[in-house]
Amino acid sequence: MDGGEIEALAQELDLLVEALDEERFRHVAGIEPEPALGRLFAARPRVAHRETLAALRASAEPGAAPLAQRVAALRAERAQADEEEAWRAAEAAASGLGPDGPARLAALELALPRESDPERRAALAAAAAEALEPAAARREAAAEQRAKARAEGGLAPDWRAVVEGDQLLGASDDAWRDVLAWAARRALGAAPERGLARADLLHVLALAEWDGLFRPALLAPAVKRTCDALRLDAGALRVDEADRAAKWPGVHVVGARISYRRRGGAGDWQDLLAGVGRAFAAKGAPPHRRDPVLAGAVAWILGTLTLEPRWLAEHASVEKRHAGDLVRALALRRLSALRLDAAALRLATEVERGLSGAAWREGHREALTAASGAVWDGARASRDADGPALLARVQGAAEGERLRRALRERYDEDWWRNPRSAGHLAGLLAAGRLPEADAPAPPSEAARALVAAMA
Repeated sequence: MDGGEIEALAQELDLLVEALDEERFRHVAGIEPEPALGRLFAARPRVAHRETLAALRASAEPGAAPLAQRVAALRAERAQADEEEAWRAAEAAASGLGPDGPARLAALELALPRESDPERRAALAAAAAEALEPAAARREAAAEQRAKARAEGGLAPDWRAVVEGDQLLGASDDAWRDVLAWAARRALGAAPERGLARADLLHVLALAEWDGLFRPALLAPAVKRTCDALRLDAGALRVDEADRAAKWPGVHVVGARISYRRRGGAGDWQDLLAGVGRAFAAKGAPPHRRDPVLAGAVAWILGTLTLEPRWLAEHASVEKRHAGDLVRALALRRLSALRLDAAALRLATEVERGLSGAAWREGHREALTAASGAVWDGARASRDADGPALLARVQGAAEGERLRRALRERYDEDWWRNPRSAGHLAGLLAAGRLPEADAPAPPSEAARALVAAMA
């Protein structure tokens, strides 16, 4: 392939990825219950064809090698497109018998973290697990097909990152257990005799006691003021806030689009800021040049602003006497996500090596139970099957912590208010990549930063 052919292929790849992003976004946002992905691949077969991949790998032209990786990944996506359509349709239609009667899966998952009654909370969790089963089987099949196609395309798992994920867990084990026990006492009064279940953990991490500080009407202005100070045009982002029945709860970024269904409280603030960072990184580069680690890093530095007492005082009117406990709770919530990602990464990597069926579910349940301190549901294994996405989140947190420290050193502790920070961040987004470093940042440093915040 010569340079002109590579450029044309990159443009065609961009069109395909943008179409896939749009279809997946419409599903996550509850607009399209039965997305059609296969037809999008069929409309642009060259982008995910084995001959295209071979030609790129044989080319010595600049840009051929990274584009080959993108084509190989798209080939894997195409291999599981039919099963992905099936599991997405099954999830959109899924329902379970909750404490108030039949309810859709999205409604069960939205209600569960906010339910204070332990018996009703357990009933909601059981109903959600029941609702998940039909979709989980199709999602597991999709993951297995994608893993096989990735191996055939020469895409090998990054075991170094898996090992570093294990180190992350080890670096934060003691602090996680100690602060989780403190937070559980505040939220539950006393730990359940049976031990924490996943539903109990979600209730603890909902941080309901702080809802009065994080009112929904104040969130959009806080995000806008933060973005304005960093010269980021929040108005240019597409954020869907409609409350549809099949819409996934929380913040979900697909490409440069954000689907947001309010859960309530501090978690919405933390997640939306991170989602905005991820979307800005995606918006700044065409799909064939997007760097998911950069997206994770920008998500990290914006999401962790909620751990800064000065930012909390300015945007949520948090008094100094409350800041310590609030920061501790918010850091615990962020550490929970990081530890779960690290634990899930190992199992997703094992799936790429052939782990499947009951062994996959049991391994996932054991790993996430150990990482979280709460008993996990086996039916959720397939929701953590996207190894590359998990890898990007773990590495993004590591690089984001390195970037956050650099910003603090250069532009002071309140770097987000320094005009020079805006220029630095704009340069990263324009380049579409992080500064070169001698070695990747270790994810354990991100965990240690959260442990320090919890102290």
